[in-house]
Amino acid sequence: MKLNVQIQLMGCSQVAALLGVRVELENFGATLVDVSMKAEAYEIGYYGGQPDSPVAATEIAKLKIPTGKISTAELRLRVGTPFFFTEAVPQTYAAVTTLKYADGRLDTYETRFSLLAPEAGGKILIRRETTKIPPRACRVNPKLPSLFVVSDSTAFSNGQNQLGWGDPLVKFFDTGKINVLNRARPGRSTRSFRGECLWHRVLAELKAGDFVLIQFGHNDADKLAEGRCRGVLPGVGEQTQEVVMPGGTHEIVHTYGWYLRQFIAETKAKGATPILLSLTVKNHWENGRLQLNQSEYGNWAAQVAQVAGVDFIDLTQIIAGRYDELGQGKVQPLFCSASDNVHTSPAGAELNAACVFDGLEKLPGRPFEPFF
Repeated sequence: MKLNVQIQLMGCSQVAALLGVRVELENFGATLVDVSMKAEAYEIGYYGGQPDSPVAATEIAKLKIPTGKISTAELRLRVGTPFFFTEAVPQTYAAVTTLKYADGRLDTYETRFSLLAPEAGGKILIRRETTKIPPRACRVNPKLPSLFVVSDSTAFSNGQNQLGWGDPLVKFFDTGKINVLNRARPGRSTRSFRGECLWHRVLAELKAGDFVLIQFGHNDADKLAEGRCRGVLPGVGEQTQEVVMPGGTHEIVHTYGWYLRQFIAETKAKGATPILLSLTVKNHWENGRLQLNQSEYGNWAAQVAQVAGVDFIDLTQIIAGRYDELGQGKVQPLFCSASDNVHTSPAGAELNAACVFDGLEKLPGRPFEPFF
């Protein structure tokens, strides 16, 4: 069997990129080949780390390939709000194509590519030819409870000298006792994480006894129906606003608190435990003092947690305490660059992960003590 995978950019905007995955199979064998296939896209961090859940997946295509013949499947991947970089520092994706034969055999192929923003020509950059790889290993032990990280780029960053706290958090746990699964995605808000079905993939894996760390707010103040269309209404009330999306569809946008309440309710319905976190700290100083009044989202998350009766970790205060101890000069290297006051360097990610662990360790009843 000979395989050729081609990826084409069908359309690109700040809201989504539509990719065409063309899979061409040639049967050299003596019998008819019955095969089904699908493609999934994964975000790859600059240092090679990647969340376990795909950001996009195709429908399953089925082919019957006679001897000596070539058959082609056309698959479509929709990557929501792609986290664009320049050509010098690209955001890399892995398109993983899985072939399943009638006898149960699996063949898995990976094609790595990068996307450029529409203003940079909206093109695709193939970084590596298609290579055959072992079937993706499942890091989840179904017999163990799982700790899910649901957040934005502060928990999973992709660029040069960037790392989020969701990856190094695993070092603080005994993975023989609990799965620590980073499902964070760059650029997402409470609204877009749900709208792109990223949350639904977490729900599909979630089971009784699991935990979900929920932290959003850095992107929730964005525009409602322009750019990445990820903004939410401020506050914790029940207000709504109908917006017209760039494609002409209508959407009802809710408040930040409303989206958090949906996360909480759906997590509890699965028999799992939701835990809300306030935001990571921006690198804002004035006269040598760290500025703490950086966002209202942490206060709103605390209000939602209190009313819903779920645990809340004031990560902002924990991190701020560490920063104040270090001082401005030692804090700067904890961020990826002097011009970026949000995204942490690997060292900053390690510190933030330690702060998350500190918050988890001190929760009432110490629910994580069995897993350290």
